[in-house]
Amino acid sequence: MKAGRFRRFFRWNNTVLIILAALLLGLRIALPQLVQRHVNRVLDEMPEYDGHIGDVDMKLWEGAYEIEDIEIVKTSGKVPVPFFASKSVKFSVEWKALFDGAWVGEIEFDSPVVNFVNGASEATTQVGVDKPWLDVINRLFPLDLNRFEVHNGTLRYRDFHSRPKVDLKIDQIHMLGKNFTNSKELSEKLVATIEARGRGFEQGRLDLNMKINPLTRHPTFDLDFKMSPVALVRFNDFSRAYANFDFEKGTLAIAAEFAAVNGSMRGYMKPLFDDVAVVDVKEEIKNPLQLLWEGVVGSITRVFRNQRKERFATMIPVQGRVDDPKAAILPMIGNIFRNAFIRAYGPNIENLIQLERERKK
Repeated sequence: MKAGRFRRFFRWNNTVLIILAALLLGLRIALPQLVQRHVNRVLDEMPEYDGHIGDVDMKLWEGAYEIEDIEIVKTSGKVPVPFFASKSVKFSVEWKALFDGAWVGEIEFDSPVVNFVNGASEATTQVGVDKPWLDVINRLFPLDLNRFEVHNGTLRYRDFHSRPKVDLKIDQIHMLGKNFTNSKELSEKLVATIEARGRGFEQGRLDLNMKINPLTRHPTFDLDFKMSPVALVRFNDFSRAYANFDFEKGTLAIAAEFAAVNGSMRGYMKPLFDDVAVVDVKEEIKNPLQLLWEGVVGSITRVFRNQRKERFATMIPVQGRVDDPKAAILPMIGNIFRNAFIRAYGPNIENLIQLERERKK
């Protein structure tokens, strides 16, 4: 009897194990489709935007899933390019943070592209920054996001209605953001960091370093930014479309600093134009008003450039709320004279803006 009961128990256990294995196998097969439907449903619920994805690759041994060929497009107007597209987006558990006692997640983007589009109307304009993208991410991944990384990213500014059409881009972006949940418990202040490198307008090197407090209700951060010289002829479509003049030669470099405390921001942007020539008098220009305007612009850059450095530059103070900053015009004009007749600005960070100073104001 005992041997018979053992055999029946063994057979019953085997049956249960086979059923469980079959259920798990079925769930594993169905899971990508279930996740795909969930992602598409979340993207469909975005106001004025819609989205679709390709395959979903489940990587359960990594605690991860990967979405392929994702696109988010504007549905309320006529914009010919998606707001966001990426070869893949991977959501996963950040295993390194477990050693710090935190159960948090991370996102990796492979070749993402963001298109900002200027148009003649709201229907043909695409900005997207006021949409609840963080809410969308939170619904796609249940863990608090502590880290993100961008590989080979691209930002583009486009205008399909201007003459000529405008297409400016920053590409080859590598961006790394860490410690957004303060998993390392560094402090109660600027615990998160963002470092970004890229190529500006197919030529210049971009460097961005940012410290953030992600736990405050309103933006609190400290940011430095630099772009190495870029040939101005790369901006000719932009200058023709919006200012009706051409650059013949010259370069543009930029340095900037900004700090914000609870949404109140202060900082500056420092553009430096070297060896600028605006109009080529040898070129036949049919519109005399365009020739006159180019001559005026060229004269201003010649008169107010630093003669020793051949540099036209200024420092533009910026102040106000993060969502509505204001440039100080009179100080900007004064800084043009300072560059021309006192001391030429250099392409360096001035270290004039620091968060601790802003806190005391």
